[in-house]
Amino acid sequence: MRAPLKLLVPGTLALALASCGGTPTPQASEQPTVTVIQGRVTSASGTGTVSVTELAGTSAATSSNGSFTLTLPQDSALSARTQGAAQVMSNLQCAGSLSSSDTSARGYLVANMQVSDGAGTRTVSAVRGSKPGLLSRSVDGRAWLYVDKDTYLSGTVDCAKLLNVSQIASLPVQIAVKAKAGWNVVALKIDASASLLGQVSAGGSVVNATDGSAQSEWRTSEELQAQISF
Repeated sequence: MRAPLKLLVPGTLALALASCGGTPTPQASEQPTVTVIQGRVTSASGTGTVSVTELAGTSAATSSNGSFTLTLPQDSALSARTQGAAQVMSNLQCAGSLSSSDTSARGYLVANMQVSDGAGTRTVSAVRGSKPGLLSRSVDGRAWLYVDKDTYLSGTVDCAKLLNVSQIASLPVQIAVKAKAGWNVVALKIDASASLLGQVSAGGSVVNATDGSAQSEWRTSEELQAQISF
């Protein structure tokens, strides 16, 4: 009997990573910064609000179909929350630090928000799951990275804690992001493959998003599980 593959999205963002064939080296690219998040809560139930709980005052109203425009805070509102830019991936429960071209740069990562509407209060992330094949699953997502100085972030971190899969002891995620001072949108990709014997392999990447200003879809972990369950 084939062991099921379950991807867990804890209070942050579930990533989608590369398959057992190996992950090509991700390429960073020059992309403009943003000042707002244009999004839609897919499980919306009437009007409501979305907010970043750690950043006081960072919230926006949602329409009846879940659409919102959230203005991202600027430097003064973030100073107490930033950390060394090389450690920002820890906000995604990924172990290890990155190489930062400017070691004095500080950053903050928004990977999930709280939504409150007629369906209650819940955590949502900008993720979408798919089933490329019978035994393969992918998750694509976005996160919003603030840095106070231009810096290039690179390296590999272990994001095994993002997956609730006992067969995966480590999950390498390669990072290649050209972060500019301000808010940068990064694209997250995780692909996982299961064998008929229940063995699972996964890997992934984080790079600059080429469509960062486009509307993003925000889902609960339960919605994502429904998209990627075997």
